[in-house]
Amino acid sequence: MRALIVSDIHSNLEALESVIRDAELGGGFDEIWSMGDLVGYGPDPEACIDLMRAHDGLCVAGNHDLAVSGRMGVERFNAYAAAAATWTADRLEGERAEYLAGLPLRLETHGFTAVHGSPRDPVWEYVVTAQSARASFERLETPRCLVGHSHIPFVCRIENGAPAFRLPTGRPVELGEERVIVNPGSVGQPRDGDPRASYAIYDGSAGTIAHHRVEYDVPATQRKMTERGLPAYLAERLAHGR
Repeated sequence: MRALIVSDIHSNLEALESVIRDAELGGGFDEIWSMGDLVGYGPDPEACIDLMRAHDGLCVAGNHDLAVSGRMGVERFNAYAAAAATWTADRLEGERAEYLAGLPLRLETHGFTAVHGSPRDPVWEYVVTAQSARASFERLETPRCLVGHSHIPFVCRIENGAPAFRLPTGRPVELGEERVIVNPGSVGQPRDGDPRASYAIYDGSAGTIAHHRVEYDVPATQRKMTERGLPAYLAERLAHGR
């Protein structure tokens, strides 16, 4: 079984289509697993929801999904994120709105716990420090964990008694028996200085996970964001991966 693991798509259709195409060319996949924030920020929430539903993707809710679907407010959002969430909510209705509103906060599949933030706080906590990683390991009831939210790809294990974050090298990583936390990075709004869309492939037969990057048409996404009145800052940052 091969799973395409994505997160933080953020209504970026060009990036999502490029990721799916790249994964298909690289050996294909059987399932899509999404770590949340399918919508928010970007210009194509309807198309991204439709594409995820067409693939029958396993998807947990992120904070933007919750805000857009009315399951929480935008008080903790910055002005750009709040404006994009409001714009997105105004566009979604019917089955798309129902799909977003029905996303769970946590799922378990193939030995993975899937959350947007962390096992301790699936909505808001960023797993970016040794402290947050250690707390996540302590809350895990499965050997492995998938997270998103930070938009930064990594593999985290306990090494010499402490959590250690390893950045992707492009080579498959053997998962083994020890506990591991994986962030596939962001499809639609990378923040690690690399503007290419980020994703991961889990190969259940080989017991490996591999991170990948793929270019997409950033100017096309930016043009649509400008045409649809989304904040200019959100469009500009796509070119820099920050």
